[in-house]
Amino acid sequence: MNIPSTESTATWPKVQDLTDEQWLRVAPLLAESLNGGPRRGRPSHDVRRVLDSVMWVLHTRAPWSAMPEGYVPYQSAHRYYLRWKKSGVMTAIMFALFSTDDVLETRATRRAARVR
Repeated sequence: MNIPSTESTATWPKVQDLTDEQWLRVAPLLAESLNGGPRRGRPSHDVRRVLDSVMWVLHTRAPWSAMPEGYVPYQSAHRYYLRWKKSGVMTAIMFALFSTDDVLETRATRRAARVR
């Protein structure tokens, strides 16, 4: 279970959100951003904000629960991340942004700092 962290996020590195140019490269890969029709179930989140949240965790290697305020709830970000990783969307995003998927080789949890 992921319990919200009591550790201060002031010690985490500053992560810049996606630029408009980067967003234009990855938006076509995210079906959620193209589907503006009516939905049922959970309220939808801004997909760009979700991706910024996921990128924060991947960059800092912090636990999901340590995401600073201003991002989507960590449970939502983690759910999207798992769906995107399983479907291959996360790999496509990494290639579109960085021409590599190396960041996906490390688990995005607090155990990520361990040497394999």
